[in-house]
Amino acid sequence: MINIHFMDWGKNRPKKHYNRLHEMRIFELIFSTKITQLGVELAQFKMISVYCLANPNKSVSFEEDNAIEEIQIFVPYDYMSFLELESTQAKFQEFSELIRCYIVPAIKTYSKLSSSIIESYVEEALSEIAKQNFEAVFIVDKTPRKSPSRKKMAILKGIHRSEGFQLRCEVYNEKGLRIIDELLVEEVGNEVVYARFLGTLKWENENLIVVKSKSSSWKAEICL
Repeated sequence: MINIHFMDWGKNRPKKHYNRLHEMRIFELIFSTKITQLGVELAQFKMISVYCLANPNKSVSFEEDNAIEEIQIFVPYDYMSFLELESTQAKFQEFSELIRCYIVPAIKTYSKLSSSIIESYVEEALSEIAKQNFEAVFIVDKTPRKSPSRKKMAILKGIHRSEGFQLRCEVYNEKGLRIIDELLVEEVGNEVVYARFLGTLKWENENLIVVKSKSSSWKAEICL
């Protein structure tokens, strides 16, 4: 998959600023996945990293790192401009303009596709973000899993939004009615960070579910 990532390269940021850098990540993930599915390739490169310098005196420049198959783009944009936007819709619109301004020229440089096809694919990939309601919802550990009596069913669900990540456990009765919707984890919206919570779900008995991480000592219990 082509991985597209914007990074704040500005100086003297307030500490709380760094806790919000994840807010663009869901847009990057959906866009990167869709543009790859559409067949866009960048010669030998697998990654486009955009360094936002927060300096209007700088011009856009490109570098190639063949060792890690990365295209590096240095731009004058201030990442704070994105974070200061209040709504998810406004952040999506800003992200879309960043893609058109900085990513499209890179794709046109390194892809064999025509300019018109690239522009069409980019707009389709951006539309996919809105189509998914600016979020990625995924099922964890091959759930749903039925209880020992087979009368209840549990689902472990991950939800990645601009605001952050949630891991939730939902339980349904034999009539298909949801009887439990429990929040297990809230974390920043970065798949590398929240990956440690993605583990296994097991019914210990008819009234107890245990969720365990595969990579850490974290676990949660859901009592019915």
